[in-house]
Amino acid sequence: MIRTLLICTTLLCIHTAQAEPLRILTYNVLYGFNHAKAPEIGAKWIAEQKPDIVALQELNGFKQESLEKIAKKWNHDHAVILKERGFPVGLTANSGITVIEKRLDDMWHGYLHCKVKGMHIFVVHLSPAQHAFRMKEAKLVCAKAKPLLDAGDSVLILGDFNCNSPLDQKWLDTRPKDEETIDEKTAKRRAVNADPNSAVMTQFLALGLIDLVHAKQPTGELERGTFATRLLPKYRTDEQRKNKTWRIDFILADPTLAKRCTSARIPRDKEVDLISDHYPVEAIIEN
Repeated sequence: MIRTLLICTTLLCIHTAQAEPLRILTYNVLYGFNHAKAPEIGAKWIAEQKPDIVALQELNGFKQESLEKIAKKWNHDHAVILKERGFPVGLTANSGITVIEKRLDDMWHGYLHCKVKGMHIFVVHLSPAQHAFRMKEAKLVCAKAKPLLDAGDSVLILGDFNCNSPLDQKWLDTRPKDEETIDEKTAKRRAVNADPNSAVMTQFLALGLIDLVHAKQPTGELERGTFATRLLPKYRTDEQRKNKTWRIDFILADPTLAKRCTSARIPRDKEVDLISDHYPVEAIIEN
């Protein structure tokens, strides 16, 4: 009996040591995979990455049933969509998803708070147009995340933040000033959307959250940004893209999860230039 118990314990330890790492992906898929033109390309590319968890933004045109259906194409039997109108966010996984909160009040697009594999996951898509509104949204999400972090829970906040990071400010400051002539209306719109001192992302970093891609990638890769891909005509050539790309999609993790992160990157496979105007972001975390 004792010998059997020892053998079982040893096998369990070996199994635990060999557990596959978690692959986590966040992706703004541009109005439901390039305005519904590329769902098959998108599903095939995601399947090839073999992710365990996928956070999606701009699931326009999708409903709960259709999200479940496409998620099966990348071998995920579990899926949750925030809403079925406008610009929904969603979450899919190869294991169970517990929904904690679907928040729409006081949010531009809303956020999804779920628990997957023992981790609290917030899928966000912050305001694309108003800095003051983004600040309010960030404050709301941070208020939800802080007690979890204080309690030592595992927390991931990921998605399209529509803002710069203070961690990128050094190289952003080296970019030449935009001398494009704009009309008064455009100037006012840009002023409303401006994010002085990267104040939105600063709120998240102040909680102790770690920007995984920043921690794992060299500055040159960060400067290539997550927006925009070559899908957009004015971003097709290297010359057009020079000093015009932005890093606005992030995976933020609590310090303990961050220590277990072995890799984080911005995939730039040729297929993604057909799927969205955003590049996806991927992180691999030891399980």
